[in-house]
Parts: sequence; structure tokens; C-alpha cells
Amino acid sequence: MSKKVKLVYNPMAGNRNFRYYLDQFVEKFQAAGYEIRIYRSAQQGDLITGVKQVIDQDYDLIVVAGGDGSVNEVINTMMEYQINLPLGIIPVGTANDFAAHLGMPADIEDCFDLILQEKIRQVDIGEANGRYFINVCAGGLLANVSHEIDLEFKNTLGKLGYYLKGIEQLPNFKPIPVQITTTEQVIHEDIYLFLILNGKSAGGFKKIGRNASISDGQFDLIAVKARPLHEIALLFVKIIQGEHLADENIIYLQDDYFKISSLDRSCNSYFSDLDGEKGPQLPLEVTLHSQALKVVGNF
Repeated sequence: MSKKVKLVYNPMAGNRNFRYYLDQFVEKFQAAGYEIRIYRSAQQGDLITGVKQVIDQDYDLIVVAGGDGSVNEVINTMMEYQINLPLGIIPVGTANDFAAHLGMPADIEDCFDLILQEKIRQVDIGEANGRYFINVCAGGLLANVSHEIDLEFKNTLGKLGYYLKGIEQLPNFKPIPVQITTTEQVIHEDIYLFLILNGKSAGGFKKIGRNASISDGQFDLIAVKARPLHEIALLFVKIIQGEHLADENIIYLQDDYFKISSLDRSCNSYFSDLDGEKGPQLPLEVTLHSQALKVVGNF
């Protein structure tokens, strides 16, 4: 009896070359005994339609080809409709942070082979004000870069496009006075940026959450305190090297619950970022769903 896989893909992701690999996908999965159904995204936000097509249809596996935003769209649909199937990820976006955490290869055909090995792990999922995320919930400086950057600019320059857009923000950015509430403490601080991480990387910074695990039942919160720009520049060098967690200008916490509130009402209009997609406004209440999703990876 054949197995059944649903492939949903974003043709606009990254350098837009996934379409050239569709026949190889079909060939490999057919050879492995899969019946294949494919859904191509026509516009932002419609991957939900493709994912919903698996409901009550006896599928064995969902595969998404896209970037972190596409993965976010898929996992939100799976959580909302309680779709309890393994998810394979083909990283063809710009940063591909969560796929990197799973050990997915950069080579697309190698990804097909790895997914067919069916190494599956239960992983944690985050929820922020009713929206789900798999890798990171962020706010403040750099958090809105992926929402504002021109698509052609991003696809041409890749991660460099994110960094250039972030540098453009620096001169006009103001600190955010926040209250950070956990299950054990309350902290008041002026910050430039916060990241609530499930995975290890964000925005292509591979070592920013070096202690994070996707199945430990905890988030890793990293917040950058408001300091003079020359100190922030030095701090970002430490972040690239993965040597920032003990720095006095970093708040580093682990917990399964965070509430981030602004102490300045004018900052409540700031939007968060969930896996590269525009998220809810402050205040944010972030909770963890332990081992709520099955993913395929290089475990």
C-alpha cells in the first residue's frame, strides 16, 4: 500500500530555483513508494490552502519548500487544524534558520534524500498572542527588516540585504523601555532588541542562541540593552562569534513563558516578528507548547 506525501512550495522563495527540482522530487518520492500531491503558492498567505488539503485524506507526510516565513505559514495551519503529520523542510529561502537547526543540507536533492530517511523528532512550538512560531519571536531593532525589505533586493543580496537594511535603521532607532516577565522574575530595562528563541539561529546569525534546543521545553530569551552605538557594534562582533551570552549588555534568560510589555505607550504600536513574518503588536504573551510538532531532520 503506497504512502502519500503533500508538497507545498513557495515559487518566490530565495533565488526562485526550486521549480527546476520538481521532477527530481517526484522521481525520488515515487521510487520510495509515495503517492505525490503538489500545491504551488500563488500569493503570500495561500499555503494554508495547500496544507488544509491533507485533512481527512490519509496523508503520511507534509513537505514544505520555502524560507522561514513559508515554514511559519505551514506550522500555523498545522497547529490550528490539529494536523498531526511529520513535516519535512526544504530550505530554499533567504536565511533558512530553522532548517539549519534541523541539519537540513543546502543541496536540494540531498534534502529529498534526508527527508526520505524519515528521521522524526517531536519539537516544541511557540505561541505569541495566538500566533505560532517555530524558530523565533523578535522585537525592536532589526525585527521588522524582513517586512520592509524589497523582495527583489532580498532575493538578489540574500542575508546581506537584511544586514544592509538593519544598518539603515540604526541612526533613527530609539530604545524601548520594557518589562520582561517570566515565571520567576520581572525585569525592567531599556533595550534595542529582544529575541525569544526556540532554535539556535535568527537572521542568519547561527550562534546567537547557541544553548537553545527545539525539544527542551524552554525558550532562550536574548535582549540587547540600550547602550551607545560603539558598544553595540562591538557586541555584534561577539554575537557573530557566539561569545555574547555572558556580556553585561545582554539579558539572557531561559523559561517556557515570557511577557514583554512596553513601559512607554508610544512603543505599543511596534510589531513583533515571528519567523520572519509580521507578528502581533506589544504587549506580547509568549507560551511554549512542548513537543507539539513532528519534524524530519538530520538527528
